[in-house]
Amino acid sequence: MLRRHGLFWLKTCPRLNVPRGQYVAISHSLNISIINQQRLYAKGRRRNQISKKEMKPLNFSIPNYISVNKLANLLNCRVEKLIKDLTALGFDNITTTYILSKEYVELILQEYNFALPSLSTSTNLDSVYEELKSPVNPNSLTKRPPVVTVMGHVDHGKTTIIDYLRKSSVVAQEHGGITQHIGAFQIITPKSGKRITFLDTPGHAAFLKMRERGANITDIIVLVVSVEDSVMPQTLEAIKHAKKSGNELIIAITKIDRIPQPKERERKIEKVINDLIVQDIPVEKIGGDVQVIPISAKTGENMDLLEESIVLLSELMDIRAENSPKTVAEGWIIESQVKKQVGNVATVLVKKGTLQKGKILICGNTFCKIKNLIDDKGIPISKATPSFATEIFGWKDVPHVGDEVIQVKSEAIAKKFISQRQDLVEVQKNSSIVERLNEERALAKVHHANKDKSKELENEDAALDREQNVGPKIINYIIKCDVSGSAEAVSESICSLGNDEVKCNVISSSVGMPTESDLKMAQITDSTILCFNLGNLPSEVINNRAGIKIKQYNVIYKLIEDVTETLTVNLKPIFEKKIISTVDIREIFDFRLKKKIIKIAGCKVNNGIIKKNSMVQVVRGPNDDVIFEGTLSTLKHNKDDVAEVSKGHECGITFENGFEDFKPADRILVYENVKVPRFL
Repeated sequence: MLRRHGLFWLKTCPRLNVPRGQYVAISHSLNISIINQQRLYAKGRRRNQISKKEMKPLNFSIPNYISVNKLANLLNCRVEKLIKDLTALGFDNITTTYILSKEYVELILQEYNFALPSLSTSTNLDSVYEELKSPVNPNSLTKRPPVVTVMGHVDHGKTTIIDYLRKSSVVAQEHGGITQHIGAFQIITPKSGKRITFLDTPGHAAFLKMRERGANITDIIVLVVSVEDSVMPQTLEAIKHAKKSGNELIIAITKIDRIPQPKERERKIEKVINDLIVQDIPVEKIGGDVQVIPISAKTGENMDLLEESIVLLSELMDIRAENSPKTVAEGWIIESQVKKQVGNVATVLVKKGTLQKGKILICGNTFCKIKNLIDDKGIPISKATPSFATEIFGWKDVPHVGDEVIQVKSEAIAKKFISQRQDLVEVQKNSSIVERLNEERALAKVHHANKDKSKELENEDAALDREQNVGPKIINYIIKCDVSGSAEAVSESICSLGNDEVKCNVISSSVGMPTESDLKMAQITDSTILCFNLGNLPSEVINNRAGIKIKQYNVIYKLIEDVTETLTVNLKPIFEKKIISTVDIREIFDFRLKKKIIKIAGCKVNNGIIKKNSMVQVVRGPNDDVIFEGTLSTLKHNKDDVAEVSKGHECGITFENGFEDFKPADRILVYENVKVPRFL
């Protein structure tokens, strides 16, 4: 091959199919690549045999977060090149100060052919305690009592069923006659003598998460439906949770004692069953496997059938759990609270293993050395086996409801894993902060790029931005409850209240009496403290020196209504004009005052009363076009100044700000601004 004047003269080149003696113009870069390929083929080497570039060693540790310019320094490359490569990888709005997470940095290092250290399996908040659990041992599986959750709408008789089986009166102890936290009880059934653990969940809409949690840790769901009300909103929600959890279902139609007539009762029961069929419940009537049992927990009618159905279904399910000396105990927090005399207490439903006094438990960001175990009747017990619900004393902090409990060998191990979990929480928190910073910087860059507008436009935009950035008015609350489940439910209920003008903000939510730090926080944030089910508060809390508002409630309905009313009061007022009088302008008179001529409107009041301090509109024509809106300057009857003129009388009127552009046949509308009631 010979190169002449930028052209290649190919004497013989069968690969390019160029006739001998002809010229062909080829770009230089393509020529080089073709030549290189031909040389490689000439040496007998194929492309797939070309040796790959060696991986570069990584001589620095990868930080959790790093800016683009600092990463460029570590990589020893130009920032512009790194930004170009990041844009090619799909990053948007990249600047030198853009912050990259560890995962993104690893991706970039791979693109730059760096050898990354072998990475262990990533740990997140959900899996940080997984290695503490013992593997499943089929030889240790033993039968356990079923966990049965009673679910349904408010006041459909859920707790009354528990009362009948326990021979107690829980309903009488609940404020407003409604259950406001999960109650866990283990009973020995009167007929069969079998043990069953019952979870009595609240039916009020505010306790959605608690009901969902109850459905997810249970074996059998008893769906309670009143024969009087049939399917209601929380009934539909309970059906949704039951389907989602995949648990077995039994329908209990309650309050049949209130319909003594057999035919009427049968008709009502049939209606409930049909309503359930509409909701895709496979009842036995249509060939399904869901039992429907009409009962009366008040009189005990058919309660033995309900008990037998639960026991039989549990035996068919063959419910088992691991329970051996080597099994690591696990469970769930059903409820937690702070008790005056014993401190932090949590109700734990045992999943597997055995809980005993002196064992170490880890849960969330806290741990516990078990000081005492108490059953649902308040009696100390020596141990808690699978499906048993027990109160545990000895927690360092109040654990969160719904968190998993795992047994560990020592406090040192518990502290080590809690530290790891807190680090992950911190990383997650920092991640959200970094995302917000990147968004703010991107917006700042866009704003800086648009700074070539005129000053007048900039001022208008700034004024508009200030107006938009005002945002909704925030009403702050601090929640204090008797148990953590109620604190969670109250917080969830009121957080969603509000609109674009006013919103509810929960500063903190915890259990126990309001402390000095709560009062200081309320003073700093201008918050109201909502106390739920705390009983009598100390006088120094109610009559605190800072004047912090403290409100007490026993029923969640009233709390939500009160917060809603407070938010409604803080909505921007909207006023409507209400016409209270109309006045016709008949003639116009000129009155000379010194060297000035003043126009006076000679008027007659058609209806209502016009006062000197009235707000008026002057309208003209058939369309009532407004030509003036304001107040009166003077109001005279004959030659006297008067405070008001009533219907049928004549008067002379002048308007404020020297308005004189009125004509005969114009009308004066006297109005007042009436506040329009507003609702969220």
